[in-house]
Amino acid sequence: MSGLFLNFYQVDIPAKAVLIDSIQYSKYASKEAFFALKDSFPDIFFYRDDENLLIWKKNNKAHLPENVYPINIDLSEKTKVLSKILERSIIDFIEPKGYKIFKNKHSNCWEIISPKDILNSSIEGLTVNRIVSFLPCFFFKESKLLLGFSLSTSLKNSFTWSKTEFEKYGIDIKGLKGDEERIYANRQSLKRFLETKGATTEYDQIINNENRNAKVFAVIDNFYKWLEKNKSQIQLPFGLEINSISKKYLPFEDELIKSEIIGKPQRYFYSNRKNTQGLQYYDQMVKAYQPYSLELYQNKQINIGIICPSEYQGETEGFVRKTEAKLKEVFHFNALNIHFKTINSKDLESYKEVLYDETLLNCDLVYVIVNEAQEKLSPSNSPYYVCKAKFIGNGIPTQDIQIETIRQNLNAFTMTNIALNSYAKLGGTAWTIEKEEKLKDELVIGIGSTLSENGQFVLGIAQVFHNDGRYMTGDCSPLSSFDNYAENLENHLFKTLQPLVEEMSKSGTFRLIFHLFKSASEEYEIKAINKLKERFTNFNFEFALVHLAYGHNFRLYNNDGNSDIRQGTYVQLSKHSALLHFVGKSDLPLKIDLDKRSTFTSLFYLAKQVYWFSHLSHRSYMPSKRTVTIMYPSLMAKMTEELKKVEGWDYERLKAVSEKLWFI
Repeated sequence: MSGLFLNFYQVDIPAKAVLIDSIQYSKYASKEAFFALKDSFPDIFFYRDDENLLIWKKNNKAHLPENVYPINIDLSEKTKVLSKILERSIIDFIEPKGYKIFKNKHSNCWEIISPKDILNSSIEGLTVNRIVSFLPCFFFKESKLLLGFSLSTSLKNSFTWSKTEFEKYGIDIKGLKGDEERIYANRQSLKRFLETKGATTEYDQIINNENRNAKVFAVIDNFYKWLEKNKSQIQLPFGLEINSISKKYLPFEDELIKSEIIGKPQRYFYSNRKNTQGLQYYDQMVKAYQPYSLELYQNKQINIGIICPSEYQGETEGFVRKTEAKLKEVFHFNALNIHFKTINSKDLESYKEVLYDETLLNCDLVYVIVNEAQEKLSPSNSPYYVCKAKFIGNGIPTQDIQIETIRQNLNAFTMTNIALNSYAKLGGTAWTIEKEEKLKDELVIGIGSTLSENGQFVLGIAQVFHNDGRYMTGDCSPLSSFDNYAENLENHLFKTLQPLVEEMSKSGTFRLIFHLFKSASEEYEIKAINKLKERFTNFNFEFALVHLAYGHNFRLYNNDGNSDIRQGTYVQLSKHSALLHFVGKSDLPLKIDLDKRSTFTSLFYLAKQVYWFSHLSHRSYMPSKRTVTIMYPSLMAKMTEELKKVEGWDYERLKAVSEKLWFI
């Protein structure tokens, strides 16, 4: 057992110049022509290198296409080609060993599925198989090449029962996704299956054990050892050989890759007070030092409405009293009025009867009491969404509370988070974080996304924050597609930034930091920035485009998975790429990729900013594993997409609540 381990396994292949067969790529530039070529020669591997398709045989029986000519390639300079050769050779070695193998089109990982059921058939109708994800990768650090691959692992649930068998054993299949014969093992169907069979506890115990970091580390470590032991059987073309496959703990030699710790930010409360008493919990700090925006609400009359079906009245009254006490105790409200509206039934029409109630329309926040089943209704039939759509149009944010939460989970932790959510939706700021004094003013712009009902990306542009985390504007432009993304981004940024820039940038210089849910492209973000520069002709600004994502194959383990990772652990992989760890018990870090076209390239500073912003989520006092600059616009876009399905709702109504966190 050792210290910090990055799941990168280094492969030593003495690189050399080799002759590789090729054909002219332009002849097969269309997708159809290229696929036809691959189908015609299944025993040939194809790899595009600039204007050439490099090809090599998978076996001695393979026949080459016509018009093939050899190219002399120095693999010590063509690292991508060498990495692709390694990838193909390892997969060709693994494939005949009895594993199912497929390539994940989203992550480019090879998914290697074990045939063994980790449940050992103890839960009839369900199997769980382990997947090892294999991805070749390489790094250049200080002109030194690190070639190798990463390994991670996950679990795959599958039902062995058909739809007919589900019904035979009394499992309701209504609303479950699947095809003509099968039910897909997603979260909803798995929950219903296990509850009906009374196997939830047994399943959870097995899965929790299999997902322990120490167990996960052992799985990938054993897979690595198997590859290393059999490296001589991994056949590489062109006379290449694998000298070694090695596992190394951080730091790597000459500290090419090492770990550092980014400290937590200082939180500031009313009148820039900070925690001088050594209080342990953040809600205690807000209570003791008073919320940052205390003066806005301390003596203001705050009205909170409650819409509650009559059958839930008793338990909801208890919840209301606890909420009222928490808001007064922690957020120092002096004038708080509760307006309780009881409705006769749980049906949508009963909720609609109070939508025009004059008392509720004069409230600052409305709680809508619903049940779990109502949460799953389509927005047009959902009491929560219909109420939210109506009240937002009048500038009133809402918060849904499930009666199941009130009845079962109304503990101190839940009450604390509900009160914090309420304060944020009222427009309050409970705390800010410290900022570093810099030579240039700076704005941070987040762009997040959600998926529409038809699977199209809907973008949330652009949450703007000051560099101390203050939420400066809540406007958001959800788009139905990427078609007008660049134009909308440019116009939205100009409209949002113009008054801010003129006020804050007396020197004529400032900085824009973009936190993106996707890689930046010339067609969208770069185009918008260039157009923005043309419109801000009197200002000089530098920018950074930062892609933040968890969809990668890197993992971190401390003490072989037996110890937690320190929060704030930072591992720089290259000049433009790094890992940042948020959750101690998880093995999955956030990957930060800085676009090479950025004019501001201080990667450690940008990672620190991302980590500090994770301490700003007003959904919970605890730091989020997603920075709010990505999370907030994603939540806003998702909520807006749902509201659009409510009959008669107009997106323009969001302007009435643009300065509040109505969507959290």
